[in-house]
Amino acid sequence: MSIVPNHASDGIQITNRAVNNRLSTILSKINANQRITIHGLRHTHASYLLSQGIDIQYVSERLGHADVNITMSVYAHLLNKRRIEENDKTISLFNNL
Repeated sequence: MSIVPNHASDGIQITNRAVNNRLSTILSKINANQRITIHGLRHTHASYLLSQGIDIQYVSERLGHADVNITMSVYAHLLNKRRIEENDKTISLFNNL
């Protein structure tokens, strides 16, 4: 089951609203307890990749951001957590020399 209606080849513009409506229909059919928008899925996707250590440059390109700084500003809360973890690892490495 495709989320996006197959109208792009017909010259019909696929809108954000149309995609969200289709997604909502699919979520209802599978009795999903929570609702989410396509933008929410995009954000979840990027957050998951970053939380798993995927390089921010790659995630930025995947999202189609013009500049990695856009990605950094949107996901700063996740990046700060990773920075603390990296700092702790660095200190541990030097303590174990």
